[in-house]
Amino acid sequence: MNKTYFKEILRTRTRALTVLLSILMLNIVLTVFLNVYQKPKLATLQESWFNKRKTSGSVLDRGTAFDQGNADLQRWRSIIAPKKDLARIVGEIYEIAKSNSLSVGGITYKPEYVKSEKILSYLIGLTVNGKYAAVKSFISDISRMRDIITIDNISLNNPKLTEESVSLKLNLTIYLRPEGQ
Repeated sequence: MNKTYFKEILRTRTRALTVLLSILMLNIVLTVFLNVYQKPKLATLQESWFNKRKTSGSVLDRGTAFDQGNADLQRWRSIIAPKKDLARIVGEIYEIAKSNSLSVGGITYKPEYVKSEKILSYLIGLTVNGKYAAVKSFISDISRMRDIITIDNISLNNPKLTEESVSLKLNLTIYLRPEGQ
């Protein structure tokens, strides 16, 4: 290899060499930026986060933890709606379906008493029909209700492949306070 060969490469491939040199320079600049600025900044932020995390998590003694747990349970129990609100909650579910342009097929319910917690649970089964986006919105709205409701089972079905309509079978559990508690 001689000098004329390199001169010929420089003359014919100036644009490619310029691009390669530009990429090399950019790589050097970014590496310096990473090592000089970002890594030290990241290390100080991580150290600050770890220090905040250590000081924020206070360990409670057993008595305080027990009292805190009881207070949390009392607050949770106060959120549970009384049994007389079952009709209101089911009505809200119907309203949510209506506001999402869904038709409600049928609804079934089965009450159960949870002895260990002294609360009633109503197992609700319902079917709604409509467009997929409306069904998604319906599920989202149900999950944001202020009452204590769990979504136990979801089943989607598209009975007619030529239509955009879907059928949703939904099993819910609504938790209620028995009368007199």
